[in-house]
Amino acid sequence: MADNTNLDKTVTSFEDGEEMSMSDLMKEYDSSSGAISAGKEITVTIVAENEDGFMVDLGMKSEGIIPKKEFEEGTIPSELKPGASVKVKVLNTYGQPVLSYREVIEKERWDNVEKIYSANKSVRAEIIKTVKGGFIADVGVNAFLHISQIDVHFVSNPEKYVGKSYEVAITEFDRRAKKVVVSRRKLLEDEKNAKRASVLESIAEGQILDGTVSRLAAFGAFIDLGGIDGLLHIGEIAWYKVKKVDEILHQGQTVRVQVLKVDKTNGKISLSMKNLSPHPWEFASERFPVGLIMKGKVTSVADYGAFVELEQGVEGLLHVSEYAWNDSEASFKKNVKPGTEIEVKIIDVNIENKKISLSVKKMQPNPWDEAHRHYAPGTVVKGIVRNLMPFGAFVKLPEGIEGLVHISDFSWTKKIKHPENVVKKGDEVEVVILEVNPQNEKISLSLKHTQPDPYKKYKTGMHVSGKVVRTAEFGVFVEIEPGIEVLIKNNEISSLKTDRDKQLLKEGDEVEAKIIKVDVRDRKIEASVKKLEFDREKELVKKYANSDDRPSLGDILTEE
Repeated sequence: MADNTNLDKTVTSFEDGEEMSMSDLMKEYDSSSGAISAGKEITVTIVAENEDGFMVDLGMKSEGIIPKKEFEEGTIPSELKPGASVKVKVLNTYGQPVLSYREVIEKERWDNVEKIYSANKSVRAEIIKTVKGGFIADVGVNAFLHISQIDVHFVSNPEKYVGKSYEVAITEFDRRAKKVVVSRRKLLEDEKNAKRASVLESIAEGQILDGTVSRLAAFGAFIDLGGIDGLLHIGEIAWYKVKKVDEILHQGQTVRVQVLKVDKTNGKISLSMKNLSPHPWEFASERFPVGLIMKGKVTSVADYGAFVELEQGVEGLLHVSEYAWNDSEASFKKNVKPGTEIEVKIIDVNIENKKISLSVKKMQPNPWDEAHRHYAPGTVVKGIVRNLMPFGAFVKLPEGIEGLVHISDFSWTKKIKHPENVVKKGDEVEVVILEVNPQNEKISLSLKHTQPDPYKKYKTGMHVSGKVVRTAEFGVFVEIEPGIEVLIKNNEISSLKTDRDKQLLKEGDEVEAKIIKVDVRDRKIEASVKKLEFDREKELVKKYANSDDRPSLGDILTEE
């Protein structure tokens, strides 16, 4: 409502009778009345401001008001001030006309957003605040921006985006529901895809490029090549084994890489850093000649040995057997740990297979050089059982070297299934040296040779006795002493055909027989009951043949 001063001035002017005809007054009244019909948009001039709002001139010496209450506190537009011409919407004409500037502005803003949406164009958005699930963004009207659409990567701190402005795409628009949804990610991805397609088209295998580490993973790093990421696998970072990618690379780091492979169909690029540096094995034979003694660092330890880094990218294997001449395995486990520095001797270089063999013990005098003198074949020595394997037992000898008792050399007569059935680790045993091979660092030992071979005492023609232990279709086996059996074939059990056609001997029977064949090498002895009986018959015949009172054959057989 206009103040009293303005009202008084209006009345006085009318009473004084300005030079205006009644016709002109009516025209102005009619024009003014038509201009302020409810719902119509008109342009007005602000003439004054009070605590309720902004007074505007509607013509015909009448005034309307733009209420301040249609704006939130502290958000009154700066353009609303006395003297300014603004477009407003007539809300009602009862009493003092009430006008709205906010609705006009909002309509213009919605018109503008709708136009941008229809044209599929982007718009500048200011992030006002965070809300559940995302942000409220000002694009002229309030719009919702989901947190997943603010950037191309995961957002852990949404507050850092508040107060900033970004170019966004309008993805949803519903004017009736006053709903607008925007996305910054869409524009970023569209831009990235455009760059990606351009780079992918121009890139070629073998090309050397500079890129930026965009992301690290356990298996490698992704390198931004200017719009498209290529994969630098962990195995392509360096010639040596890289355990952790972040020990070599960090996000944002600039690196030079070579393109290994381009898959334009799937948009994948494989990269390499190590190809841009010389291969460490290229001159390994010159840098690491056989016989060279040098220091290295233990990188890893396994049951069979340790890998020792001689220089970055070049490792050698120190086998557990090459650590010491004596107690090699025990000494190795005690002293060789990852990260320790160790002095080694190079004993073999295989460039083709990229293998270097190392030794610690070969830097010390070799006890095998004197093995022939100390351990001549046939020598009886004592040693300690150090290890048991299915094929035999390793015995440590007084000079510190180990020899092997093969499982076949445990017993002359018994078949040993496993060495642990005869000896235990730590046992002191007496053994016989069978063979010494210093070149291969092997000594063959025997437990059974400490005793005579029982098979050698049996000769053809000897009489033996024992018990039948098992039968077979072709004969029976008779144990003549523990572990030694003789075979009596069916045709050697009896001289009579009628007896040979039936089983005369069974398990448990006591038998006497004559040895007819001995094979010491194959551990086989054959015997005959029949031949023993013949021998006894001959002795009887001979006995009575020399007697004066010669009996008849019937008497001899009867006596027998």
